[in-house]
Amino acid sequence: IILFFIRSISMYFQQIIFKQIEEKVIMFIRNDFYEAILKKPIEFFNSHKLGEVISRAVNDVNMIRGMTLNSVTNLVRNLLLVTVYVFMMVTVSARMSMMMLFVVIPISVTVSYISAILKRRSRKVQQKFADITSILQETIMNIRIVFSFAMGNYERARFLKENKKFYKKSVHMIRAGQLVTPFTEFMSIMITLVIIWYGGLLVLNPQNAMTAGKFSLFLVALLASLHPIKEIAKVYSEINKGLAAAERVFEVIDEPVNLKDKDDAKSITAFTDSIVFSDMSFKYPTSDIVLRDINLTIKKGEAIAFVGPSGGGKSTMMDLLLRFYDSTNGSIRIDNIDMRDYKIDDIRNLMGMVTQEVILFDDTVAHNISYGRLDASKEDIIQAAKAANAHDFIMEFEDGYKTIIGERGVKLSGGQKQRIAIARAILKNPQILIFDEATSSLDGESEYQVQEAIYRLMKDRTTLIIAHRLSTIRNCGKIVVIDNGTIVEQGSHEELIEQGNLYKKLYDIQFRDFSENNSN
Repeated sequence: IILFFIRSISMYFQQIIFKQIEEKVIMFIRNDFYEAILKKPIEFFNSHKLGEVISRAVNDVNMIRGMTLNSVTNLVRNLLLVTVYVFMMVTVSARMSMMMLFVVIPISVTVSYISAILKRRSRKVQQKFADITSILQETIMNIRIVFSFAMGNYERARFLKENKKFYKKSVHMIRAGQLVTPFTEFMSIMITLVIIWYGGLLVLNPQNAMTAGKFSLFLVALLASLHPIKEIAKVYSEINKGLAAAERVFEVIDEPVNLKDKDDAKSITAFTDSIVFSDMSFKYPTSDIVLRDINLTIKKGEAIAFVGPSGGGKSTMMDLLLRFYDSTNGSIRIDNIDMRDYKIDDIRNLMGMVTQEVILFDDTVAHNISYGRLDASKEDIIQAAKAANAHDFIMEFEDGYKTIIGERGVKLSGGQKQRIAIARAILKNPQILIFDEATSSLDGESEYQVQEAIYRLMKDRTTLIIAHRLSTIRNCGKIVVIDNGTIVEQGSHEELIEQGNLYKKLYDIQFRDFSENNSN
């Protein structure tokens, strides 16, 4: 009784230790995956569905459990047991052991073949799981559009279709996986019958040295080896499923990152003179040239507006300035040093960005304002909110700055989101401000509040503004007009109106539309 008690306690602690190690391995892999994601360039996220990335981080990482310490330990333990039993059988009778090879080899080949099929099918199942995760994530993120266009039935049909594909792939995988156990059971019986038949012949033949005692010992060793053989086949299949998941996870972790700091990258904490685009051209990996032969100087303290037809390359220029991408040809120089020679994080720390589609987190108002400067005091946060015309509406909330604003700020209006984003930029206190269509979707009152905050923020800073509403950028010292990836004209508002080219046409169109709307 004492021995059984000690054995039970030992098994308990063994399993606890193995499970802790297994969970730690999974934790480290998931941490590495997240670290890898944070180092990926923007292009990675443009070419991978969000649901696909989430599925690899959650589902695939969990499936790696099939090849962690517990599984490997079981495999090694059973291999050692089989080795011991095989040694015993060979010692008793080399002839009968050779006879076993004619059965064992086909078993090994067949199990390996089934496991390879299982690995391929498991990978397909994981891909289908990623597909339904993508649809679910996409539907939830765009639920307002789904409801407003009464597209619930369409989305339901789309999800059910993919879910059915997932079901079919899962069944195919299960069929392959379930072949292993009955096959090894059947072949184990076949081995036993063959050995009993052959061994019996040897025992009955007086010319052979095989005795009943030796044959019994051989048979005991054979029967004892069957269970670990079946366990090896089962564990091997699980390891192959884990390998399929590991391949998908490490494809992301090990994917080369082209956009990264040089080994001798310089630090930059201040922008003192100018930013110069020199014969700069850019194309995305799967597109034609987006920007061509851009030559532009941005002096410290200047306010420059970028205007032009949609798709002309204005936002891409800002992406290059933030070093989301590197230019294909030419260079962008900050204080006469190629920006590729600086540390990426240092460049981005110089800049603050406010976009039309404000990105907020499911956290408090205070946290969203202090994002980028987490050491900010409560007073600093309040002052930034006041400067952004956000303090008054924040204080109307029951919990004030502790109010949880919901995922992507769903509890706020468009104007409120913009002012939170501006407060965030004010608190960061960047040397270079980028406003990308920051007021184009707001109503008159909201736009007035946001514009007032923007003008306050622009003071004594280098400011780059992308705007469709030309009325919002008349006071910029320089206006750069971009069309089809090239700078077609630049100058002040008055100069460009006088030249009578594209800028004047765009201005006249907006002025005419404004007049018509007012008359209606």
